[in-house]
Amino acid sequence: MLVRFFAAILGLTWLFWQISVTKTDTVALVEVTKFSAFADAAEQSASNAALTLFRYNAPGQYTSYAVDKTGLITGRLDLPGSAVAKADGTQITLGGKEGYITAPDNGAYYIWYPQLGSQIYVFNERGNFLWEKEESHYLHVLPRGRYILAAAGDQSRMVFVNPDFKVQADFQGVLFNRYIMDDNPDLSGAQICLGSLDGEVIVAHLDRKIYFRQKLGYALKSLACDLQTGDMAAIVERTADKQNMQKDYLLRLKFSLSAPKDDKPIETMHAVPAKLETAAEIELPVRTVTPSPLVIAANTLCFIQVSALDADALALYTLRKRNSGLEARQLATHAIADGTAVFDSSPDTWKSHTVSLGSEEACLFAHRSGRFIVANQRGLLLDRSDLKTERLLNANGVSFVQSERGVFTVR
Repeated sequence: MLVRFFAAILGLTWLFWQISVTKTDTVALVEVTKFSAFADAAEQSASNAALTLFRYNAPGQYTSYAVDKTGLITGRLDLPGSAVAKADGTQITLGGKEGYITAPDNGAYYIWYPQLGSQIYVFNERGNFLWEKEESHYLHVLPRGRYILAAAGDQSRMVFVNPDFKVQADFQGVLFNRYIMDDNPDLSGAQICLGSLDGEVIVAHLDRKIYFRQKLGYALKSLACDLQTGDMAAIVERTADKQNMQKDYLLRLKFSLSAPKDDKPIETMHAVPAKLETAAEIELPVRTVTPSPLVIAANTLCFIQVSALDADALALYTLRKRNSGLEARQLATHAIADGTAVFDSSPDTWKSHTVSLGSEEACLFAHRSGRFIVANQRGLLLDRSDLKTERLLNANGVSFVQSERGVFTVR
């Protein structure tokens, strides 16, 4: 009897040992957590904004909206106004004059400059005029407001200045068509990643005053850089091996930017040798005509481009770190929600960036037609067509979707 009992225990143990036990991983999908309407914004300035948005009202006239970290619109300012009063009592008429406006994320100051002309006007956080200056470049204030990009009209020169317009760095190229910028002084990898049409990339750190330049191909069509980790991705045109023809290649790279080991103080931007490691170089199945939106997530590189199976359709391409093969998924055609217009859905009209999914990261793509896509190494996680996007912005890991009616917070 005892022998049979132990035999039964051993038999049951063996049986349960054969049953496979699998672990199910879960992932937190992004969702719209808040909507704040432009119409509900109070007509006053707001301090400590996480993000500052602009909407065009009339020639040269804009409304600035302050958005807090939860996605609530906390205030609005109309800028620059039809006339600006100077300290000496004279006025400058700006009504009906076409122009542009830019500001740091927190709305600490605003810069307005005309479409034609060389005089710029600076306002404080309440919209009050401060001073004017002769400046003929196109201006873009970096997120923290510590530096300002002053770009030449033909995009052949990128000058970075401080708020007093003292030059910090000056880069010249053929035609700068791609740039990633963040003036966070704590970034260890770099602060600037510029791409030129002739295939050259410039990586720089403005505070450390160092940079390198490197040719990636004959033509640079898309570029993405993670300024913290040093991950880089690019789509370039090159001569195919053993073929006398040009094809597009996807490059996955890793860069490092370090100054020479000496004690000499650096007064101006100093060139250092380029350090680029190639993790993957893949010939694309189609030759790109328009730039592709590129996103670098933790375990995945994603971009949207014309499908290799259907020239009239788009495909989502992904490259995993653990897999050197390029995966393609043709995107289904979605009907436009309101049916009132036909939108250009070519690759370069999409907005994109990295989004957090709890313990994971994913690639987020948004389009003005309402198409909204989230994907990572697991595949296509979300595909909806009811979230029209004018601008897609990211602040402290939270995605903000600017639509025609207000701001959606996506997390």
